[in-house]
Order: sequence, then structure tokens, then C-alpha cells
Amino acid sequence: MIKLRQISILILLFSLIISAENSFSASYEKYYIDSHNGNDQYTGTSKSRAWKSLSKVNQTRFKPGDQIFFIRGGEWEGQLVPQGSGNDKLKITYGAYGKGLLPKIAANGKFKDAILLKNLSNIILENLDVSNLDPTLKEQKNGPTGIRILAEDIGTIANITIRNLYVHDINGDNKKGSKEGHGIFWDCQGPKPSNIENLLIENCKVVRVDRNGIRGNGTFSFRDLWFPNKNLVIRGCTLEDIGGDGIVVKAFDGALVEYNKLFHIRTRARDNAVGIWPHSSDNTIIQYNEVAYTKNQDWSNDGQSFDIDGNCNHTIIQHNYSHDNEGGFMLIISDAINAKSIMTKNNIIRNNLSVNDGNNRKRLFNFALMTDSTHIYGNLFYNSSEKPINIELVDIEHAIPKNILFEDNRFIYKNAAMAVFTKSSKQYAAITWNNNGFTGNFNGADKRLNVGKENTPTKIDRSKYPFNLLRILKIPIE
Repeated sequence: MIKLRQISILILLFSLIISAENSFSASYEKYYIDSHNGNDQYTGTSKSRAWKSLSKVNQTRFKPGDQIFFIRGGEWEGQLVPQGSGNDKLKITYGAYGKGLLPKIAANGKFKDAILLKNLSNIILENLDVSNLDPTLKEQKNGPTGIRILAEDIGTIANITIRNLYVHDINGDNKKGSKEGHGIFWDCQGPKPSNIENLLIENCKVVRVDRNGIRGNGTFSFRDLWFPNKNLVIRGCTLEDIGGDGIVVKAFDGALVEYNKLFHIRTRARDNAVGIWPHSSDNTIIQYNEVAYTKNQDWSNDGQSFDIDGNCNHTIIQHNYSHDNEGGFMLIISDAINAKSIMTKNNIIRNNLSVNDGNNRKRLFNFALMTDSTHIYGNLFYNSSEKPINIELVDIEHAIPKNILFEDNRFIYKNAAMAVFTKSSKQYAAITWNNNGFTGNFNGADKRLNVGKENTPTKIDRSKYPFNLLRILKIPIE
């Protein structure tokens, strides 16, 4: 009798759970938007009764769990401004249905942002083609973007996923400042301290954007108003033909940038721009990326593949493949050091492969202004230029940094490539060299670095370098 009663209770509980789940699942909807055959007077809740316009979507406040699908092959001119947030268990998803090309949302310069996610949480945005090109202008002067994630006077917004987007053709200003354009951009504004937590950007393609590919900004990135964003992941994205900066981690505590490919960065800007770099950020990891063909055509600053920039603490750059970047491999720099901005410090640069970097600007590393504690180890720097070229291995300018350690690195300069050391003994006093290998053409190393028993060629551990590239590229290292 007891067993039968227990079984009956279990059956009742199971029925109540199923009933609750069915009731819960029935509380959200799927909506369809068809630019050709839709009608805003329809319910929108089936493919045969799809809505037609962006304005209909923008006027609707969606609920947690709702899914909004744009038909593949459809095209919309205008701006998408979603309304309503999901929750921790049920996100709101904007995506695609059907077969064919990604749904196209083109602002065409008529809106500052093609897609604006303002003060929303628990959102997924995926499988869309987004552009903001004004064909009547050479440069839009309002800071045009593809996708803008904005936290304004709200506190914290959280859990936003941007994935599988094609973001392209945004003709903003290529000069640094408020007029520059962006592919994917996050921003935090007040007066109430506001930030973004758990932002994921993955598997997106960003092409032909002036000025920046993926980056952010924030009123609360200064140390006297420090309220950073938290937990950023930028993964598996491809960026090509970007006018200025590629990926900029701005105002984040805890960012991971990995497995991205960046080609032809800084193609039109004439001011400072780099492939991948953090600014006003702590605990950033940049790994397993390929950065190539960053431009420096005018002997100006930057043009490197990587940079650890001002107001940063605890940055790790590891396991990356950098090649043919005209400005060099690495910039390490501080901003003005005051209550708003700390000295850039605690940097680790390890197990990277650099090939033919710096051939136009003629430097590999650039330390600018005062920085502290940079450990550079286990890297391979290789240059096989057929054109005669002298490259400053470590350029130090504007101030003398503190505590630089080059350890267990291998430098190979062959053919017509020559690494030179022309800085003063006072400048080089900031650098400690330990167990590095120098093979090939070097001028000044013996006098400047006192290369001797403490700096002899070391055996390279091939497993440390990304993608087994040493064998693929046939780099002779023994």
C-alpha cells in the first residue's frame, strides 16, 4: 500500500512538472519577418503570416524566450532597434529562417546604427548581414556603426551574444575621434555608472569598415570613475580591410580574444592604429590569433600586430602568429599617469611566432613612455627579407621603461635582414637578457647587450608555437 501511494505521488508530481513546463513554454512565441511577402497586419507568428517591416519589429516589446526570425534572402533598409530583454534562463533571439543568403539590414547612412541594442540583457543576435554605407558621401561624420551595444544610465546589462554576422561597408571617418565608424561597438554612458557583463562576439566577419572593426568605449574606464565592463570573449572572427584599428578591448576586466584572423588593418588611417590591443583594461588574454599585413606606409606611429596600451594591468599575449605587419610586432605604452590612468604594467608576451614584422617602419618592438614589468619569453622572431633592411630590435622612446626581461627567445635574421641596436646604454639598462638565441645578422648586440654565455642559441620547443607553423612555414631553427 505504501509503495502504491508513493508511486501515485510521484506520478502526480511528474504530471504537475510537465504541465508547468508546457505552460511555461507556451508563454513565448516565434515571429517571422518577410520583406517580400509579409504584411504588418498579420500576426507574425507563422511563416505564412509573417510581418514585413523593421518598424513593426521595433514597435513590439518581446518577452523572454521569444524568437524573431528574418527570412534569408530578404532585404530591409533602415534600423533594427529591439525592445525587451530576456532573462537568465530564456534569452530573446534575433536570427534567420529559410534557405539562401543572410537577411540584409542596411542602414545606408540614414541611421547612425544599423542595429542598436540599448539597455537590453539576455539577447542573442545571429545570422544577419549588416551594413551602413552612405554611397553619397566619402565619409559619414556621425560615427556610423553596424551593431552598437549601449548601456546608458542603467547600471549593468548582461549576457549578450553576437555571432555569425557579416558586418561590412561602413564609411565612417578614419581619423581618431567621435566621427570614426565601427563594425561592432560597445559603449557605456552615465550619469549613472553603467557597464556590460558577459559579452560574447564570435564567428563574425567584419569587412571594409572605416575606422574600427570591433571595439568599445566607456565613460567609466578612468580609474577615478572605475566601473569596468566584465567578461568579454571575442572568438573566431575574421576582419579584413579595416581602415584603422582591428580589435580594441576597451574598459574590460577579464577579456579573452582568441582564434581570430585579422588581415589588412590600418589600410586608410594615418594616425595610430594596431591589429589587436587593450586599453584601460585589466586581465586581458590575447591568444591563438593570426594578424597580418597591418599597414604603416608613412613612417608614423603604430602599424603593429599587437599593442599593450595605456591604463592596462595584467595583459597576456601568447601563442599568436604575426607576420608581414609593416609597423612591427609589439607596442607597449602608457598614457599620462595620474588619478585617471595607471601605469601600464605586469605584461606577459610568450610563445608567439613573428615572421617578417616591421620591415617598413623598421622596428620590431616599441616601448613608449613609462611602463613597468614586461616579461617576454619563449617567442620566435624570424626575418628573411631579400631586400636590404635594418630593423631596430627594441625601440625605446619618450621615457625609459622599467623591468623588461627578454628570456628564452630566439631571434633569426637572415638573407638581407639586419637587426640593429642603436639606442643608448642608459636606455638598454632597462632590459635584462637571459638565455636568448641570436642567429644571423646582428649589429651592435655585442656592445649594447653584452651577448655572451648568458645569451646563447637555445633549442626551440616546436610545440609552443601556434598551429605547428614552424614546419608549415619551413622555418629553419636548428
